Amino acid sequence: MGDPLEVIARHSDFAELARLVGAFIERGDGGKGGLPAYPSEAMVRILPLKRLNNLSDEQMVYPLQDRATYQRFCLLQDALNVSDRNMIWRFGERLGVDGATALFLGVDAQVKCHGYIARGGNAINATLVPAPRQRLNSPP
Repeated sequence: MGDPLEVIARHSDFAELARLVGAFIERGDGGKGGLPAYPSEAMVRILPLKRLNNLSDEQMVYPLQDRATYQRFCLLQDALNVSDRNMIWRFGERLGVDGATALFLGVDAQVKCHGYIARGGNAINATLVPAPRQRLNSPP
């Protein structure tokens, strides 16, 4: 079946989507210092991927660090520092509701032109939880 992310990447122009949402993002001049902004194209790939898999900002970090398919899709295969939850959150905040709506509608429109529908799901997230200890008491 192949990598479904390749299908999305093949049928979406993320450079165009990055330009589209650029109008919604206020960029600083860098005068205060700090880390340089993450490339907008990588971020406009991360947000729909996060939404399609129903992940929080924090939950999105691990697959970005761990999965080659996510890294390839988000153009992060050569990145030394994959975005953290704060970077994802800040980008979403700067984008705002109108920018996020424009981004998601843009992705939907682009894949729909090629006969696909973007449907969200759940990424499987295995969490180990301590089981309650059974205390067997001897009968009186």
